[in-house]
Formats: sequence, structure tokens, C-alpha cells
Amino acid sequence: MDFSTAQPGFQTMNQIFTMRSFIAALIFSASVATTAAHAQLGIQAGFVEAFQPDYLNRDITIFIDFLALEEWQEPTVESLLHDYSGDFKVGVDGLRDQMKGMKDQIISAGDKGAMGVIMGPINKWSQEKARLKQRFIDNIRSVLSDEQQQRWPQLERAMRREKELPRGLLSGESIDLRQISRECEIPPDVMLAAKETLDQYEVGLDAALLARANQMNISQDPIKESMVAQDFTRGLKELELIVATRVALRDLQERSIETIATAYGTQWGPVFRTKALSTAYPAVFRPSPMIPYFAAARELSGLSPEQLSQLNALEVEYVTFYEGWRVQLAALYRVEEPKKQTEETRRRLNQGAANAEKAPRDPYQAMHAERDAMDSKTREKIAAIVGPELALQLPGAAKIASAANRPMVAPKEGSNAPSLSPATDGPRGRNGADSKMLSRPENGRSQPQSPPAKTID
Repeated sequence: MDFSTAQPGFQTMNQIFTMRSFIAALIFSASVATTAAHAQLGIQAGFVEAFQPDYLNRDITIFIDFLALEEWQEPTVESLLHDYSGDFKVGVDGLRDQMKGMKDQIISAGDKGAMGVIMGPINKWSQEKARLKQRFIDNIRSVLSDEQQQRWPQLERAMRREKELPRGLLSGESIDLRQISRECEIPPDVMLAAKETLDQYEVGLDAALLARANQMNISQDPIKESMVAQDFTRGLKELELIVATRVALRDLQERSIETIATAYGTQWGPVFRTKALSTAYPAVFRPSPMIPYFAAARELSGLSPEQLSQLNALEVEYVTFYEGWRVQLAALYRVEEPKKQTEETRRRLNQGAANAEKAPRDPYQAMHAERDAMDSKTREKIAAIVGPELALQLPGAAKIASAANRPMVAPKEGSNAPSLSPATDGPRGRNGADSKMLSRPENGRSQPQSPPAKTID
């Protein structure tokens, strides 16, 4: 969808992607090297934000709730919001049209001058965008009573949480622990008893969001200038300052998970902690596929009490491993994800140096291999406990047995390649993908390393 034709005040992820593609196409048309480093810097340069309104039509509910607007005030605020949306659309449409007509000017400016040409109209519009925002705020405040004026700081905190919280790029950076509490259906009396802790969380969250937003705004102009000058040293410095605020926000969220869980007590605290961690780190704190595998093994007909006892003991052993493994993987995320935010820029800066960084590697591969090996070993132990006949009834056993019964794959005539047995050596044999199929959930994939996606097998 073209962002320029969207309804005022309405925005989708497709619009954001369209904006990014539009800007990237302009940069490419200028013959500027659209390296990953440029993209990494460009995300923080405010290009996308220039096309996003500060207020949406749906924000009317926040104004009503936090300012306690009277009935006669609501239509006035709605009208002001509608006027702001219309003025914003006119401005952003003009910027789009201006930039679309700049192709020849961009090309003639050369590689180093093209970025400056592109940024000229964006910078000018950004100033106008800020003026529209301030005018809207002044108009809103002009119709408020003294009592409503006193509620303005509460409105600003609510708006900050609404607008800034989703801008996280690190795992756990964008979680809303109040919302998670509601999803856990924590009883009102329990939340009331934890009010002081929840209030402290909201104050700390607002301060961390404000610190991140301020740093991102302060860094925008230096990052733009570094892109024009291709000064990756300066750009890297600004990225690191932004990442530091992201880490601070993520760490606050994690500390708050524990303090709020403690405040909720022994009954509701663990429920809240489990939900919060799985929301913060969805690729880490998810159930192991081995748990239903154990359940399927226990349901086999004809197991003796001794076999059931052995299965239960093995499950305790596996769960202990898996819990420790998840904690270690989460700790690795905390170290590696911030590095990823500056990785491409740092590599571009060191390009050609003797100690230049190599292409990105998967920092989680070793831990995934450890888990896969443990899953495979555990399935073998389960099969040994239930015996060869019942083992054929375990999930996935039929497919493995079918692969084992396939004929040997003969090498082509004249080939030196050895014969492969699908049951043992082939890529789909016992040592191949089929033997690991239960270790990985459907549609699992390796960590791509984004924003705010982070799905790791």
C-alpha cells in the first residue's frame, strides 16, 4: 500500500515497509552505496519517522481517558486531531512528490553529494512536522481546564508508552508488564497489594523511554551528517549511544519482571514471570517439544510401574537441563543482540584492515546443537526404556522406520562416491533431519538478527 494514499491518522506495517523501500530506492538511484552499514545508520537517521504522524485518530481515546474530557470538549479535540491529520497528509504528500522528482538532481550530485540532496527536503519537512505537532498541542491545551492541565504529565507518559514502547529492537525492550498482568488475569486485590511496585515500574519505564527517545532525537542529525560524509566512525559512536539506552530499557524491564513477580506472591508470581519471559524472549522461553514426547511415551499401553518411574525420572533430568539451557541462551541474547545493532557499521569502518571482522556468524548455533544433541540422546533413552516394540509407536518412529527400510542408494557408474544407506548415512536418515524433526517446532528458523524479528530456532 502506498503510504501517501492512506487514510489520515491510520498506519500499518505495510506502510512502514513502503516508506523504507521508497527511501532506499531514492538512495540507490543516486548510485550511493546502499551497504548494510548505510541501512543500519539510516534506520536511526529519522527517515521513516519523517513520514509518520506524531498523533493518530485513534489517540482520541487516550486524550479522553487521561484528561477526563467533558462531553462538550470531545468534539473539539476530535476536530483538532482531524485537522492535524489533514495538515500532516498534505505535507507528507508534498515531500513524496518532491523526492520523486529529484532523481536527476540526485544523480548529478555524485556519490558523496547525493545523500545531502536527499536529506535537504527531509530535514525541511522534519522541522515543519515538529511545528505541526507543537501547534496541535497548543490548540489542545487551550481548551483544557486548570484541573485538566494538571493531568497533562500523565497524558504525556501514556502517549510515550503508546508511541515509544513499540520501537524496541532488543528482546524484552518493548514488553508492557501492565498489559502482561492483564493477560495473566491477575486478581484486582493482588494488583492492588502490588500497587507501589507497579507504580515504581511505570515511573522507571517512562524515564527509560524518555532517555531513549531523547538520545535517538539527539543522534539523528549527527547520523545524517555521517552518512553524507561517509564518516562511519562518527556514525558508529552515535549508534552505540542509542544502543546503550536500549540496553538500559531492556535491563529495567527484566528487573521489573522479578520485582513484580515477587509482589504478586507465590501463587500469581510464577504465572506472571512465565508469561513475561516468554513474551520478552519468545524464541528462548518456549516449551520444549520433548515434553509432549514424554507424555506420548507414558500413554503407551503395557508399560510397567518400573518403566513409568524411569520415564518420570528421565523427564526430571531433561527438564533440569532444558531450564538451565534456556537461562544460558537468554544470557547469550543479552550479549549478542546489542552487538548486532552496530555490527554492519563496525564492519564497514574496519573494511580493509588487517583485523577486519568476518561475515556475520550465528552466535547461537553451538547452543542449538547442544539442545539437539540432548533431545536426540533423550529420545534414545526413552526408546530403550519402553522397549523396541513400543518404541515403534512413539511420535516420528514410523517415518524413521520407513527410511530405514528403503533400499541402498547405489552410486552412479564411474563415480567414486560411497553407497549411502538412508537409514544411517543419508541426509534424511537416522543421523539426518528425520532424527531431529522433533527438536525443532514447525516453521522454526535460525535467528535473522530485527525489531522489533527475533525468532530463533
